[in-house]
Amino acid sequence: MPHLPDIETEADVAAVVHAFYHDMEADPVLGTYFAGLDWQAHLPKMVSFWSSVVFQTGAYRGRPFDPHARMPGLERRHFAHWVERFHGTVDALFAGPRADLMKGRAEQIAGVFQVKLGLWPTLDAEAA
Repeated sequence: MPHLPDIETEADVAAVVHAFYHDMEADPVLGTYFAGLDWQAHLPKMVSFWSSVVFQTGAYRGRPFDPHARMPGLERRHFAHWVERFHGTVDALFAGPRADLMKGRAEQIAGVFQVKLGLWPTLDAEAA
């Protein structure tokens, strides 16, 4: 198995983002949520978002939860599939601390979105 590099540049982040969304509309679980999306507008936003996450640039300005709040029918299985697909994409291209950070943040984001959507118990409920 060849040694994979870690994520080092915004171009590396862009490679993950573009690979992740490649053929997303054909994904049997998530595809309908991405059908007809303006990819020329969406992909640069996602590269900016993930670059901000990985390199802490603060370049992304937006509210990533808002579009998800308007998506009808989201369930925990959608988030689980999204995380699995995201991990698979990162793992196919990169390995190392930043790759692990990116995957960990994807898990955290999926968890927070699920809590906000009422799909996952709050931390207070879990502690009780």
